[in-house]
Amino acid sequence: MNNPILAYFITFTTYGTWLHGDERGSIVRQDGTTLKLGKHTGIHKHEYQKLKNDPVTLNSAKRQIVLETIIKHCDIRQWHLYAVHVRSNHVHIVVKSNKSADLTASELKNWSARMLRKEGFDIPMVWTRGGSNKMIFTKPKLKEKIHYVVYEQGEMMEYYIDKAFAK
Repeated sequence: MNNPILAYFITFTTYGTWLHGDERGSIVRQDGTTLKLGKHTGIHKHEYQKLKNDPVTLNSAKRQIVLETIIKHCDIRQWHLYAVHVRSNHVHIVVKSNKSADLTASELKNWSARMLRKEGFDIPMVWTRGGSNKMIFTKPKLKEKIHYVVYEQGEMMEYYIDKAFAK
């Protein structure tokens, strides 16, 4: 028996803050194959030189705009937002949506970028292309991901958690 998808665990990074060749590692997809790339100074330098704008770091004001946009968009779409944590260089989200994980992430990225620009932040490229979109099938895994998103990111920044899952 197949378990239904309970939610998506979505992660995306701000533009230019995690490039191929970074010491933290990165994922390269080529011809249907996924490869993990470790630190590589030459690739990192090449990727940095190709940037269309400076790397984007979200301060508190920008993080608040992104958080409010994600909450509002999920409400409008009637998606169940379990948790979101907007960090200085990435966003983690646990959400139940009636769309694919890719489309859900794309909508949230696009709307938050629009709102940042509407609020006067002139940022041509806010987010990196793609991201990580994983499906959650079990209640224990759902609770684990919600806890990770809110409580295991270091210093608390702008976040939301469904009251049913708050400590």
